[in-house]
Amino acid sequence: DIHLSNSTTFDDQGYEANNTSLSGTFGNRDQFNYTTNLSQQRQEHQTTFGGSVTWNAPLATVGGSYSQSNQYHQVGGNIQGGLVAWADGVHLASRLNDTIAIINAPYLEGAAVQGRPYLRTNAKGYAVFEALTPYRQNFISLDVSESESDVALLGNRKVTVPYRGAVVVVDFETETSKPFYFLARRADGEPLTFGYEVEDDEGNNVGLVGQGSRVFIRTEKVPVSVKVATDKQQGLFCKITFDKQIDENNVYICR
Repeated sequence: DIHLSNSTTFDDQGYEANNTSLSGTFGNRDQFNYTTNLSQQRQEHQTTFGGSVTWNAPLATVGGSYSQSNQYHQVGGNIQGGLVAWADGVHLASRLNDTIAIINAPYLEGAAVQGRPYLRTNAKGYAVFEALTPYRQNFISLDVSESESDVALLGNRKVTVPYRGAVVVVDFETETSKPFYFLARRADGEPLTFGYEVEDDEGNNVGLVGQGSRVFIRTEKVPVSVKVATDKQQGLFCKITFDKQIDENNVYICR
């Protein structure tokens, strides 16, 4: 993401000044921002060059700057961050405002908050989001497209209307069970019926049969067995048994 701008001014004697700036973001999560600036003034015969870089780190915002002209040079740096303490613990934030939200998506790690690739939930599913507008509806979304977590997000958008100075907790519902995929066929070699539900030994729905007899289930741990209907009208089922693990390269027989 790069932005380039230039402005030139003239007076009654002709060329007066010129200013050119370049800014943008970089990094695998757009966590770095940079700006550069070059200006020239005819009357003072002065050329000034400067630049700055900001790193939006998970726990702090770190910046550095440099500028020089015919008469001086200057180097600067800064670091800012915050700490939020609440009932479930203490969390560090790269920046704080007077009205903030604590994102709570239980055990969903790596979800980007509000389209900010550099602001992601931690291993417990927490993040601190500072850009709330008080007394108005604030829509907060999570993006899990780059998350490697097995935890499922059930609804990625929430709304909150905070008062000024509030610290609000925005809860997202998650499913912490693990997904498993495998191929299965009936004992006669025929594929399982597409769209049929998969149940555990207690009759709870834990998944379904997909195309090509590929089965998807989501459970807290590898079950001893699951069952799939072979004839719903007659209430007939077949059972798939596992030996402490599920091999996605194996073809399981539903007996």
